[in-house]
Amino acid sequence: MIEIRYKKILFFQAFFLFVLGTFLYNYFKQSFDVQHVSSSFWMTYLGVWFFFIVFNLLFIKFFALPAPSLLKKLESSTTPGEDLSWSVIEDSLSKRDVHHQIIQSEYEIENLKYKILLDSLHDPVCIFNKEQMIVYSNQPFDHLFSLPANSSKASLLEVTRNFYFQDFLSKAISTNDAQKLNEFSFNPIQDSFKMFFEIKVFPLKNIQNYLCIMHDVTERKLADQMREDFVSNFSHEVRTPLTILNGQMQTLKADLEKNPEFQTKFKPTFDKIDKNSKRLVNLFNDLLRLTSVEKKKDLVKEEIEIEPMIDGLFEELALNYPLKTIKYTFDFRTKTFLVDYNLFEQVMINLIDNAYKYVGALGNISVVTRTEGLTDILEISDDGMGIPEDQQHRIFERFFRVDSSRSSEIEGTGLGLSIVKHIIQKHDGKIKVTSHKGKGTTFTISLPAH
Repeated sequence: MIEIRYKKILFFQAFFLFVLGTFLYNYFKQSFDVQHVSSSFWMTYLGVWFFFIVFNLLFIKFFALPAPSLLKKLESSTTPGEDLSWSVIEDSLSKRDVHHQIIQSEYEIENLKYKILLDSLHDPVCIFNKEQMIVYSNQPFDHLFSLPANSSKASLLEVTRNFYFQDFLSKAISTNDAQKLNEFSFNPIQDSFKMFFEIKVFPLKNIQNYLCIMHDVTERKLADQMREDFVSNFSHEVRTPLTILNGQMQTLKADLEKNPEFQTKFKPTFDKIDKNSKRLVNLFNDLLRLTSVEKKKDLVKEEIEIEPMIDGLFEELALNYPLKTIKYTFDFRTKTFLVDYNLFEQVMINLIDNAYKYVGALGNISVVTRTEGLTDILEISDDGMGIPEDQQHRIFERFFRVDSSRSSEIEGTGLGLSIVKHIIQKHDGKIKVTSHKGKGTTFTISLPAH
């Protein structure tokens, strides 16, 4: 019905133009006495009017009338038999415009909420695109890098001036996955105002952008540094007098052997002093070793042959347990590991020594290496007394020892497994324990394959 109405409009407009042209023809003929004008003049006159009529009709058809798709859409939204006028069409378009304005207003309100929320955070936050151009940054981010209020469309490389940070962002963009950077500083120079951040990057897959959050961990870093320095200095200072004390005790014990009458009386006391002084020396040595592992930033990784290392350590540590007869089982499916030799050797010493300590007089220890996908795996198993399940989650804590009733029987500082865990973490690896009381223990180390 809409198309019929517009066809009527076109017909009456054409008729009106025809009547107007006829009127003008008769008016010129009578008023200006143009009877003697040639017929070609009137043919031109009528041709001009015909051209204007056709031009007007085409203009109305293609530009003045609603598009056919709009007409069909409007007709489909009405009930059958209902007619639509221009006022109804304008009203419908007006309603759509109002609806669009409402949606735009709601979007601006939501955008303002998120902006206020991000600006209220104490941590610097920015959103950037694949070209590492800043799309949005909050006030703490602008303050950190001394940026103007509107820092959008600025390059993160120009803002941060750090190529290592740029490589980190490039990795996040290429993998399109969340990435994390621990204790990172944009200022490579050591000074009292240096800040450290824990940086996380998350992909915003719906808008093809990335969210970067920088959590300030400067206070935690300084506290850890103070703790490490205190432990290192304290251990170093205490170890010196303990070493002297232990040396003097060895001298007293040697003199005691020359005096049989005092040997029976004082030998147990000297043995206890000697044993506990050595235990304190071992404790502070382990503290220094743990501190050095925590302080070490860059690992010197190299491909090492695992079999010669394991064989040598088993032969060396067996000398400390002359009363035990141990059966060894080796299965080296993966021959080489990419590790820091000195640190990884310390891991093997601690784990193998633990296996020696807790197996019986006739024990079994096995070492298995293999590769699963992108992970190199090393397992050290024994058939010793095992670890209670309720204590397995704590064995990597500092100074924790399983079953304190046995601590006096089996020597140890409680720091060995903590050192192992820190070294494995430095290699971006993982370590876990599987154990059943009375059935043995298995330590599994997982490292990135090379």
